[in-house]
Amino acid sequence: MHSDLNTNENHLSRTSQQATQQKLTSLTSSLTTRQRSRKETTEQPGPEEGTGDSLNESLLSDLDSAINTINLELQKIRGDFSRIIDEHSKAINELKAHNASLEGKLERLEARMSEIEKTSSDQAQDINKQERFSRRNNIRVVGLNTERGEDCIQLAKGILDKIGVADCKIERAHRDGRSVEGRDRHLLVKLTYYQDKVSVMKNARRALEQERYYVMDDLTKIDLKEKRRWSRQVNDLFHQGTKLRFYGGCWRQSNGREYVFN
Repeated sequence: MHSDLNTNENHLSRTSQQATQQKLTSLTSSLTTRQRSRKETTEQPGPEEGTGDSLNESLLSDLDSAINTINLELQKIRGDFSRIIDEHSKAINELKAHNASLEGKLERLEARMSEIEKTSSDQAQDINKQERFSRRNNIRVVGLNTERGEDCIQLAKGILDKIGVADCKIERAHRDGRSVEGRDRHLLVKLTYYQDKVSVMKNARRALEQERYYVMDDLTKIDLKEKRRWSRQVNDLFHQGTKLRFYGGCWRQSNGREYVFN
């Protein structure tokens, strides 16, 4: 639309300029002719009295006519420019209104997106809490050799005997995780009582320090990511005398409070 308006404006401007130029050229030619005629008449002997006044009146009449024509052309140009400006102003106002409408839609979409993201985050946290609770009594034995025809319940009982909590009840035990060449799958053990798990986790490190396998908590993917995120800092703190344990989705001090890393 703007391109068409610019084209029309340029066309009108060129047309008006050409018309004005033609009028000025015609006026100049007429004046030159009149002046030449007057000069020739003046130089001829015996001119009639009053010829000069008649010539002046004719020139003034032509001049007035040319001026009127120019004024009319200028008025036309002003009208054309005014119309073009009005059309441009209308188009600009329409674009502004459309832009304001789009900005309003964008703001509503952004607000909706933020709401959806918050809802999704809240749901992910709720799902993680539920999954964490379902794993509450689980332990994982990592690095234990896999044997053909093995009895996972008996394997779990043997490990619990070494840890010193042989009297705890095992609900179930089985291998878990993807099979990777050169790596044994985890032994997942679900205990009946949470307090038995607490005893296992407290005694496992010291009791199994001579073994090639170890016991760890059964963490959700989100919790495992959070645990690994601070593993280097936790190791440094351990060598400095500060011991931390990971449970409930975060690293905690001996008093159970969450440890805040710098």
